[in-house]
Amino acid sequence: MLLSPEQILFYRTHGYLIVEAFLTENEILLYQDEAQQLTNHCYEQGDIVANWGCVVEPLGCGYYDDDQVTQLAKSDHRSYIALRAQYAPLALPLCTLDKFGLCARQLLHDKGDEQLTYLLNEQYIVKPPHSTRAEFAWHQDVLYFSESQRQHSVVSVWTPLSRVSAANGTVLVEPFPDHTSPGVYKDAPGGESSFAAMMEAGSALFMDGRLRHCSSGNQSASFRL
Repeated sequence: MLLSPEQILFYRTHGYLIVEAFLTENEILLYQDEAQQLTNHCYEQGDIVANWGCVVEPLGCGYYDDDQVTQLAKSDHRSYIALRAQYAPLALPLCTLDKFGLCARQLLHDKGDEQLTYLLNEQYIVKPPHSTRAEFAWHQDVLYFSESQRQHSVVSVWTPLSRVSAANGTVLVEPFPDHTSPGVYKDAPGGESSFAAMMEAGSALFMDGRLRHCSSGNQSASFRL
């Protein structure tokens, strides 16, 4: 999937980009099935909020044996796909690397730029029904990296697997105040420009690592994936 020049400019100006209907219905089902499978596994070990913090990582939740998750599997394209395809349809890791990866490369690098793009992490954010504690405070993803690592551009992408709204814990986004100083916020979080991203399942929210964002708890009667 190729992004338009207008979409790329919007992302670089505001620090985020929402792409509606990013995933096909079949792709949504692939991720939903894996999310449910991994969530069930985590519930066998403890509470998804108290013990897992609502974060379910395919390679880090214990679903794969430790000796399977090798450094090669985390750093080599083919080895990663082979590992992920052991428990998920091949189309899933291919979608992660190729479909999401292609858009990330377009947002990270200028046309003709030959720099490599790396997948740093993948995770499902699972918010159980009526879980007011399942929230994430205002933050910028880049601050989780070391000073030296922050020299590299980072893009995060979140794709809800169910319809999201303020009621069930969607992401609240605060666009860059000034595109000439990306990620520099002088005021307290949650200003007038911040908004709740109302999105359908399969849409994609791309976020610059310097974008300020948060998410609230799930007040609905359904799981939010």
